Amino acid sequence: RRFQRWLGDTLRPFAGDRVLEIGAGIGTLTEQLIPRDRYVASDINPTYIDYLQAYAIGKPYLEVRHVDAGNSAHFDGLESTFDTVFMINVLEHVPDEQAALSNVRRALEIGGRAVVLVPQHPWLYGTLDDALEHRERYTREGLRAGLERAGLTVEELFDFNRVSLPSWWVNGRFLKHRTFSRVQLKLFDTAVPVLRRLDRLLPYSGLSLIAIARRAD
Repeated sequence: RRFQRWLGDTLRPFAGDRVLEIGAGIGTLTEQLIPRDRYVASDINPTYIDYLQAYAIGKPYLEVRHVDAGNSAHFDGLESTFDTVFMINVLEHVPDEQAALSNVRRALEIGGRAVVLVPQHPWLYGTLDDALEHRERYTREGLRAGLERAGLTVEELFDFNRVSLPSWWVNGRFLKHRTFSRVQLKLFDTAVPVLRRLDRLLPYSGLSLIAIARRAD
C-alpha cells in the first residue's frame, strides 16, 4: 500500500475533472484520485469489475465499465468525453499497441491528456515479465514513437521506481524467479517511505517509464 501511495502521489497532479482509468484492478489508484466530476474505472477481469461495482456504491461520480483497451466497440459512446485517460501497466499487455492508443485518443477531448505507465528496458525482460504476460518492455524512443503514431503529442517522459530495478534484474534475469516472495514484498513496502526519497538520487533510469501525452486535435 505504501508503494501504491507513492504511485498515486506521482500521478495525481496529472488528473483532470473527467477521468477514464483503463485497467483499474481493485481500485488501488482509483481510491487515491477520487472524487472527480466524473470517474470511470474500467477493467476486463469480471472479479475486479464486481469489486469496483461494490466500491462504487454511494459514489455517484464513480462509474464502472468493462473496457478492453484494444476493442474499439468498448469506446463507443465515450468519444471526446474525458480530459484524462490513465493507462497504468496496461499497454505492455495488449496485443495491438496502436489499436489501444488510438482508442485512448478517441476517448480524449481535444487538449485532453493520456497518462501511460509501462515497464522500461528491453534488456531487463525476464521470467518475471513472462509470468506477468508482458508483451515487451519499452524504451523511451519506442513509447514516444507509439504515442505519436496514434496522434498524441508527448509532453513529458520521466522515470519511475529506480530503486526496484536491481531487484527485478536479480529475480527475473539472474535467479529466474517468476514471483517475488512475500518477505521481499513486505520488506520493500515497509521501506518505501525511505526508498522514494532515495529514488531521485540514483544514477540510472527507472524500472518504469511514464508518458504524458495530449490530443492536439
